[in-house]
Amino acid sequence: MYKKTAFKAFFGLIAAIMFLSADGLAAQEGFSPLPRQYRGIEFGMSADMVKEKLSKDGWFNYRGEEDVSLLERPRASLIEAEGSLFFSRGLFQFENNILVAIILELDPNTIDWYTVFTSMQNKYGVPNEATPGRMWWEDGNTRLAMERPFTVKYLDMEVFDAMLAEEMDRAVWRERARGEFLDEF
Repeated sequence: MYKKTAFKAFFGLIAAIMFLSADGLAAQEGFSPLPRQYRGIEFGMSADMVKEKLSKDGWFNYRGEEDVSLLERPRASLIEAEGSLFFSRGLFQFENNILVAIILELDPNTIDWYTVFTSMQNKYGVPNEATPGRMWWEDGNTRLAMERPFTVKYLDMEVFDAMLAEEMDRAVWRERARGEFLDEF
């Protein structure tokens, strides 16, 4: 069974790569726009709004405040909720108390990579980029990604790009500070 699924996934990936355009399509005609929400939980919502949605949604086993944790960046926070049936958990990442990313860890015992990939490809078209470990669809505002071992990620690209630029600025500053520190000796 596993070999058959892996075989289908491999040829699905090869087919996707063959049909990728040279510049990677931002949006494909005749396909649905990329979603900026999952089960009514939308980018831009506050943490309190997401908590309320999670507590009322039977697909999540949200237990309350103990599932909230802070990330390394002071403006970032995360809500984790146990999932049911097709996914083991959901992670909801916030920047300045605004939802910017949704990550679902899927359960390979109840759904397989190829089925999810095929469903997404039928709905959103050929991925903009595909590798054996990751593929994604992007339209400039949103990235919908499938990654190994088996996650689906929704990312707000404006915020994601700003975070990458901020991280690059920090790396440049650190390197300059390191050089200045070494010059002191």
